[in-house]
Amino acid sequence: MKIFKKRINKIFTEIVTELSRHARNKLVDFSVINVLLILFQFLYISFRKVYLNPEIPLWYTRYWGDYQLALSKYIYVFPIISLFILITGLFLIAFLNKYFVRYITDVLTIVITLCTAFLTYQMLRIFSIATVPFTPFINPMYISLLPYFLIALAISYAFLPSFINIMKNLGILTIPGVHSHPSMILRGPSARGGGIYFSVLFLILSFVLIGFSKEFLGIYLALVLLSVLSFVDDYQNTHPNSSFKIIENPLLRLILLTSVVAIPVMSGIKFDVVINPLQYIFNGQFINFTNFELISSIATILWIVWFINVLSWSNGVDGQFSGIVGIAFILIALLSLRFKELTPFHKQIALLAAVGAGISFGTVNQMWHPSKVMWGFGAMSAGFILAILSFLSQSKIITSILIILIPFMDALVTLTRRLMQGKNPLKGDRGHLHHILMARGWSASKIAIFYWITTAIFGLIGFLTASKFTIQVGLIIAGIVAFFIILVNVKFIKSKDENSIFRK
Repeated sequence: MKIFKKRINKIFTEIVTELSRHARNKLVDFSVINVLLILFQFLYISFRKVYLNPEIPLWYTRYWGDYQLALSKYIYVFPIISLFILITGLFLIAFLNKYFVRYITDVLTIVITLCTAFLTYQMLRIFSIATVPFTPFINPMYISLLPYFLIALAISYAFLPSFINIMKNLGILTIPGVHSHPSMILRGPSARGGGIYFSVLFLILSFVLIGFSKEFLGIYLALVLLSVLSFVDDYQNTHPNSSFKIIENPLLRLILLTSVVAIPVMSGIKFDVVINPLQYIFNGQFINFTNFELISSIATILWIVWFINVLSWSNGVDGQFSGIVGIAFILIALLSLRFKELTPFHKQIALLAAVGAGISFGTVNQMWHPSKVMWGFGAMSAGFILAILSFLSQSKIITSILIILIPFMDALVTLTRRLMQGKNPLKGDRGHLHHILMARGWSASKIAIFYWITTAIFGLIGFLTASKFTIQVGLIIAGIVAFFIILVNVKFIKSKDENSIFRK
């Protein structure tokens, strides 16, 4: 009987402990949401109070009847009351939890959050009816892209599991220990073809949203060819006896990629003028390609091919690539709408970039560590679309570099290192920055978040300096990042035996 009671007590204790743990997790999430709402109230008031009328309808805000007015300074009662409700609620939760009142945490957190949300709404409503006109914080053009982003994200998120099952049924599944790649890091079986999925969705949504515009036909054709090439590569990677093994030759891949990129370039997408980054050293600010069609085409092809490869080399850790390209697409969308006089073409570029961002972020759930699907060679497709849209948005080269600065400088350092070591510069190895960070003890998730954050920071700098000081800022930051990456490489090579680090 005593043993039975001990077991019952143990089970009861475990249940209470588990319920308490879940309650604490919910409490943390609820607290964060409410604190953010209160912080938003305070900041919004601080920035917009200057536009308020001297007296405002503080106590109720109907559009008819008598107003009960108050001085505008009393608008701060909203964050104060919200904070008071939050603190009181937390004390009540802590007190009542001692008596194990059922569902008290859930009920109070919902009530408090609804109160804070309602007070936030009321505050915003007062600003909408009791202020002089003012410029909105966020450009309405940016907000107009949000539905397209959300639709693309929802579709991408919803259909990816079905696509993963299709690829598994076709046997296009990478299994560590059976299928290997010198630069990929996997901890379990993962379907390939994420890049194909991106291409198919992007093509479908593009056709639906902007139609068969002749300006984009070359891009669409190139994307279809890249998808076919990606499927062949994914197939041969997962079938050791495939007759397509020849496609693993780095030089052949480069030739095929260059040929595909040439299609949109030949349709008219090419450099006309390039800003000279050394304008302060040498006379002349621009390199004009207008009278040199062949040189212009070659320069454009080389830039796009380099851009695509730089991005694809940052596709070695679960979740890393989706965030990089997703954030980059968002920045390209914003850059497309930066002009005072916007044309329909600018809006189309921004829309396509928003769609690309939505699809990319829609894959994160399945590509986060441990991934259920990987981009594969199809990562080239996302990089291709990003490079083309960056070009069509009339972004400066240095701005595009800032958006992908970490992958860009890592690629330069990696190529230099391979050449100095007498290796094939096109052949993959485990010497990229993300490999070194993992070898130093970083988790896959931490590395992915690091790349996301740095992409957002440097991309935002590029966006904010797009019309002025871009070159100066870009060169300074690029130099600092290059120094950091070189330093990490040198320290790592010294600390390990080279043969155990870089596996050919």
